[in-house]
Amino acid sequence: MKIKLLIAAIAFFSMMSNIGKAQLTISSGAVFNIQSSAFVTVQGDVVSNADITGAGNLILKGSANQNVNMNGFTVPNLEMDNTANATLTGNIRIGSSMKFTSGKLFVGNNTIRLASTATSIGMGSSKFFETDGTGYVRRELTGDISNVVTPVGVGTDYLPISISNTGSTYASASIGVQAKGVANTNKHPRTETYLLANWPIDKVGITGGTTNAVATYVDPTRFISFGSGVETDLRGFYWNGTNWSVAGGSQDAALNTVGANITGNTGELFGMNRFVLLDSKVFLQGAYNTGTGFMNDALRTTAAYVPGNAPTGNLLPSSDPYRNAPYNASFTHTNNTTTETATATAFNDMPVATDNIVDWVFVELRSNITPGNTITQTRAALLQRDGDIVDIDGVSPIYFKNVDPANYTIAVRHRNHIGMASNPAVFNQSLALTANATKLNFTNPATSGNFMGTAGSNYFNNGTVNMLYGGNVNASINVRYQGSQNDRAVLLSDLGNNELTTLSTYSRADLNMNRIARYQGSQNDRAFLLTVLGNGELVVKNQLLPL
Repeated sequence: MKIKLLIAAIAFFSMMSNIGKAQLTISSGAVFNIQSSAFVTVQGDVVSNADITGAGNLILKGSANQNVNMNGFTVPNLEMDNTANATLTGNIRIGSSMKFTSGKLFVGNNTIRLASTATSIGMGSSKFFETDGTGYVRRELTGDISNVVTPVGVGTDYLPISISNTGSTYASASIGVQAKGVANTNKHPRTETYLLANWPIDKVGITGGTTNAVATYVDPTRFISFGSGVETDLRGFYWNGTNWSVAGGSQDAALNTVGANITGNTGELFGMNRFVLLDSKVFLQGAYNTGTGFMNDALRTTAAYVPGNAPTGNLLPSSDPYRNAPYNASFTHTNNTTTETATATAFNDMPVATDNIVDWVFVELRSNITPGNTITQTRAALLQRDGDIVDIDGVSPIYFKNVDPANYTIAVRHRNHIGMASNPAVFNQSLALTANATKLNFTNPATSGNFMGTAGSNYFNNGTVNMLYGGNVNASINVRYQGSQNDRAVLLSDLGNNELTTLSTYSRADLNMNRIARYQGSQNDRAFLLTVLGNGELVVKNQLLPL
């Protein structure tokens, strides 16, 4: 027999003992009071158009999913005890306590409001508020709070979030949270360690002060790692809708928590590995075209420029060449075991022709704590015709993993040029979670004082721009035509010691980067080597990097 309890609009109903009913409907204007120590157990749906009063409990204990619609009105004490769960079909406010005995309460597109003094108990695996739609679980604030937990989760995973808020002013204030069982879509594409969960947060009526959120994840189901990533790589990040922030960032691998300061009114808490971005610019003498003021991309394509098209005749390797012979003898990666591999479209004709890729370069990130001496991390990156050094997608700033925002010395090297570096004695490059508005521009003579060495000795200046000196076939610390370890001899050796041989491959002997390595004939690389040295066979150009 189905039982329905209907409280009429003018009725006064006070529960002084325990009662169980299949459905509960409270009409507008009615008074429904559950006195202390009493409870109402409902096996069906709940619909209310008035506040429930008293210190007793309303218990959801059906055998099938129950629908609950309080229309924004208050229930003082609610207990969830239904393994088949319950679903909100309207807003609800919980005035004193929320108890989870079994089952979840699905929020959907509605709102759960927790009074400022409301408590939650019993939550755990498969026992929490599941924010499966656009709705939030909101905590009302009348003053500062410390480590107040909101019991949210996804599926069977309990993913609670603890909020502290200090030093603010409050006006009808609340903080809403959700738990989502997916990675944040704004994480950097190169992120290797992250959580398969994120926590959207919404603040209302809170001015000033500091809000800090700490979320708990389930390990290992919510921890994702690729390459060499480990759980301790995680840090708490906050996304404000535009940028990431690590302010107040924390991580505890033992407790499985990540935290960060919530600096905006809306955004998401997320856990992923640390990173910084570098936006830099350099020219290679071998590829530079004085007629256009840009570098040639002859190694990438022989076809006419058609935006979006894949290159015809591409010689550039799809992944980092500096890990392979003959370059790995001179280029050693530091704190980077993951081979950089270009995306499928990185070598295509870009919408702007000067963004087409010229070659791979080798970038060193050096610590400024002991100025420039310690290499923190290295990266292989791509070089555009206009000199921009970009990541493996061919367009983005360079990503350095597990590095904290700080000041650094930057060195840029190339497989057949001598490198350049910023001067740690006079210049610090600040790196953060967003690329600098102004590039670290190695090509600009006006900022040459920021870089090590002098034009004409350590880097080339054509009267307009700076460039890395070409001609460094053997990737040594200098360019020379004669003497010990000279580049002319290595050039000839790569051609099989045959002056008439030509190579049409991706070769270090192709000094002028025109797709053909040759010792004699038109546009030969021996002549280019001499040009680099001002046609002086005894001249030497030296690389100058921090020791």
